[in-house]
Amino acid sequence: MRDKLLVVGAAAALAATIAGCTAAGTATTTVTTGTLTIYASAPATSATPESQDVLDAERLALQEQGGQVGKLKIKLVTLTGKISDNARTAIEDPSTIAYLGEIAPGASEGSAGITNAQDVLQVSPTDTALELTQPTAAVPGAPNRYYESLKAYGKTFARVVPSTAQEAKAQVQEMQSFGVKTLYVTADGSQYGATIALAVKRDAAAAGISVAPRGQEGALFFGGSSDTSALHAFKGAVATSPTVKLFAPSALDDAALAAGLPGPAAGNLYVSAPGFLPNLPNLPKDLPPKGQKFVTDFSAAYHHPPSLQAIFGYEAMAAVLGVLGSAGSSAGDRTKVVHDFFAIRNRASVLGTYSINSAGDTSIAPFVFSHVQSGKLVPFRFLQVQG
Repeated sequence: MRDKLLVVGAAAALAATIAGCTAAGTATTTVTTGTLTIYASAPATSATPESQDVLDAERLALQEQGGQVGKLKIKLVTLTGKISDNARTAIEDPSTIAYLGEIAPGASEGSAGITNAQDVLQVSPTDTALELTQPTAAVPGAPNRYYESLKAYGKTFARVVPSTAQEAKAQVQEMQSFGVKTLYVTADGSQYGATIALAVKRDAAAAGISVAPRGQEGALFFGGSSDTSALHAFKGAVATSPTVKLFAPSALDDAALAAGLPGPAAGNLYVSAPGFLPNLPNLPKDLPPKGQKFVTDFSAAYHHPPSLQAIFGYEAMAAVLGVLGSAGSSAGDRTKVVHDFFAIRNRASVLGTYSINSAGDTSIAPFVFSHVQSGKLVPFRFLQVQG
């Protein structure tokens, strides 16, 4: 789940600037140009076909809207530099109204504060990291530590993908389906890894699964995004217990992890990711009609079925456009756009009907689990986490 995209929409000269000064937390936050710009962050160093699908889906949503909202033209600009540089470029543009943020889980910690400094709505399609929106003992000061101008603007980061809190619940449900009784939990030292590892420990204990010391586990959960660290942990566990079940979160939903495990061990690997079962051979039955239409439209536009996470890219753009449309003549008011996004209630979407809460999190949590077949991760189970 990494990034890359193309520039979408006609380039237009900016006719005016945001009135007022540009110091963090002090700018007047009304865009006065006739064109509103939405930026998409797509660091070239982390591009994959899956992340390309997320970004292409964002483009598709804008195209289907005709590239405008009411009389306002909407321009999509893709930034392929460092995450922090991408965010700074976005806030320096007086026509910016929103920033479609990071794809890799945990990556938004490098941009959420920067966009907050100028009251720019940031919506991540696929960053699940809990610490960005909710307190966690794994990251002291979270989530407020990620907002540079919290006192001036409040929170400005939201997402259409479920958080790692829901992913931890999905992981434990999957463990229970295999009859796991004892679990060893470890992580890669990152804030993302520590947070989801802590959530899995908590939910496993609540479900009656014993969190065991190393060497006594029937299953191992690795929290993090480092393939190298995950492989080291998994190989060590397999050396002690060849039949141990191996579980990993969405940040490790990539080919490198599956390819790096020896044959027998790979057969016991289960990786979660937000999404729905893929379009093989029929449209996903778990998707609502709008979601099924997305699969059809994406396949027609790009000549291949969308990846699991692509639908979240489409909805990130579609939800922002929906908010801009509802704002009408106030669509250039950054403060109103942030407020209105956080006020989304019962939105009928490609994902189903959902709301956004005061933390910036969505009310629905669809997940897919993949296992290894012929050296590749293949989706096989869908579940919707409740609560």
